[in-house]
Amino acid sequence: MIKVGLIGEDPNDTDSIQNLLLQKLKGKASFVKLLKNKRGHQLNNNRTSESLKIEYRDKKPDLVVFIRDTDCLVTESQKINKTIKWFTDLSRGIAKPMLLLNIYELEALVIADIKTFNKVFGTSIANTKNVHYIKEPKEFLINKTSKGRRVYKESDCPDLFKLLDIDVVASNCTEFKKFLTKLLAHF
Repeated sequence: MIKVGLIGEDPNDTDSIQNLLLQKLKGKASFVKLLKNKRGHQLNNNRTSESLKIEYRDKKPDLVVFIRDTDCLVTESQKINKTIKWFTDLSRGIAKPMLLLNIYELEALVIADIKTFNKVFGTSIANTKNVHYIKEPKEFLINKTSKGRRVYKESDCPDLFKLLDIDVVASNCTEFKKFLTKLLAHF
């Protein structure tokens, strides 16, 4: 069994991605969360790098997935390059680092399987051709549910990601598909 380390901007992010990946990796991978006391921009300071080295040494994951939002559209290459540089800098010394780069936010993956979201939240949001061009997907989902019986919240993600179809998400989100292909090559 391969031990996969997860680093995210928020515990909801790491739990959500773990729940989604379990669809393909159940029985093949175990997960360990790294830097779980760091949030958002706290991942950008020098102490984070030192903390990661210690946790990586102590928990000994076989590979590490860095989950990061770009907070920009796919066309904003300067911001995307900044996130890639962050990943490159922080992952020094990690044997098998992988970046799950969320174009805009994690919620873009939810929109990639909008049928599941519609079923859970009682909405009728139409399929989106390319989730990489949705600005602020979290706010999009909140807005679409604001008048319904249940309003979407970030804390819904871990349970919602258990229900998303990973193959549908990959087919509708090219960045996730590239990441998943690279990840599955390790198994």
